[in-house]
Amino acid sequence: MSDFIISFNLFGEFDNFEDWDAAEEKERREYEKKKEKRHKEVTPEELDELEDDKDELNTKKTTKWAVKILRDFLADKNMDINFKSYTAATLNDVLRLFYASVQSTKEGREYSVASLRSLRAGINRHLSDVNIINDPVFKTSNAVFKAILKRYIKSGKDTSVHHPRITESDLQIIRCSSALSPDTPVGLVRKVWFDIQLCFARRGREGSRELTMTSFVIQRDEHGVEYVSLAYNPQTKNHKDPNEPHKENLRGFMFARPGDPLCPVKSFKKYISKCPPDAKSLYLHPKRSITVASDVWYSREPMGVHYLGNMLKTISEEVGLSRVYTNHSLRSTAVGRLSDAGLETRQIMSVTGHRCERSLQAYWAPSVQDRREWSNILSSPNVPSSGRGEPQTLNLRPSNATMMDMPISLSNCTINGNVAFNLK
Repeated sequence: MSDFIISFNLFGEFDNFEDWDAAEEKERREYEKKKEKRHKEVTPEELDELEDDKDELNTKKTTKWAVKILRDFLADKNMDINFKSYTAATLNDVLRLFYASVQSTKEGREYSVASLRSLRAGINRHLSDVNIINDPVFKTSNAVFKAILKRYIKSGKDTSVHHPRITESDLQIIRCSSALSPDTPVGLVRKVWFDIQLCFARRGREGSRELTMTSFVIQRDEHGVEYVSLAYNPQTKNHKDPNEPHKENLRGFMFARPGDPLCPVKSFKKYISKCPPDAKSLYLHPKRSITVASDVWYSREPMGVHYLGNMLKTISEEVGLSRVYTNHSLRSTAVGRLSDAGLETRQIMSVTGHRCERSLQAYWAPSVQDRREWSNILSSPNVPSSGRGEPQTLNLRPSNATMMDMPISLSNCTINGNVAFNLK
């Protein structure tokens, strides 16, 4: 029998026991070293990025735009464009002139009232050491700023319209049009977007591009009715504090409408079922070549920020509405419809996420139907009535006056000071 040799490699890539043992010891030391570090290492660049993330992207853009306008103005005046180095008094003098003379283009068109306010706010955000809006040092420049705004308004130059509410007739056209049909790929994704924007009263472009397939969950209430809500407590423009009470209210609720072919939950579930299983973003572009019978209607390509930002504008033009609306009009519509239904302000605020009633009031405006009724009342030759058949008498008595419905007689009385009578 011939001899044969069996070789065993006990040390892997190492030649001998000593090399293998040294490598093991090195790996052990590195592991122990990592365990000793309780906190992760952060580079200066990462710190700067975290600090920069405190502001929303649109806020950063507005700040950058405002700073550029002021620097261009200073350059035209042959002044130092680094206005951060100015003393407060010098900056106040510069801003007095800037507010009075700034124009939007070389053609000499003036900024709108809203743009001027954004301009001043952007400059103020850029400055960390002073507050050009509230500091007393800037009293004279702010006086000029307010005078400019007042002059604009008096001269009829303030023509801005803030996110008008969608009229009921236009709303009906949108919902019944093929543009939001749940039976087509394009219509289905638009309908899901529309339902979410309206039911959750979301701001125009805020956060739509960041929504993912896991952003929403479907649950049931105690009666077994399905509803869609956010899976997390969202961070919005006015809600960034992680310790904010009742932050779970911002998750929103979109309930099913059993029996309704346009049920928002039914559309949402159908849309999710037609998306690729491994898709990340919520809003996806339809495939270029599909049939209605296809299992998957959508590609993995997400809709972009600008595409989503112009969604309602595109729908308005496509279906021929009475006017072209922007996305933010859906938030105004949500506020208006809830108000028309008789909900209290605090209830509406729990849907929209507003912090105070004053900010909510900016979204409420009379509907076209309201204005039509009021106009008819004012222009009608007939005496307005409440609909009860008898003209109503307007009570102009002061609301805080104490009205006495029974005779009161006082005699032989001396009264010193204030006296309050509570009669029941």
